[in-house]
Amino acid sequence: MVRRGVLAATFAGLAMLAPVAAQAAPALNAAPVAASEAGTLETQIFSGSGSAIGSGKKALKQAMDYALHSAALQGYVESQCVTTYSRINPHGAGYFTANVVISCTR
Repeated sequence: MVRRGVLAATFAGLAMLAPVAAQAAPALNAAPVAASEAGTLETQIFSGSGSAIGSGKKALKQAMDYALHSAALQGYVESQCVTTYSRINPHGAGYFTANVVISCTR
């Protein structure tokens, strides 16, 4: 009996919230971004390669700069991008190459 009372009270509480949700829906549609557009995001992948003598970090920075430059040409800013892959490859005599892949979403 107690369970039925708790369930009845729960459903009654939910029923009271339904009119509030119905009234809130028009306000959501009046927002500057339509509800159908809010869920669609554009994501693109960019890559960059770099090389340097003496430091793998320099090669990695150069690769990141090239990837971010490619993203900027498509209208992305650095804060919209995350690094998804980076690798430094050492070669003989202090020569390094690097590859970077970034994913940008707006």
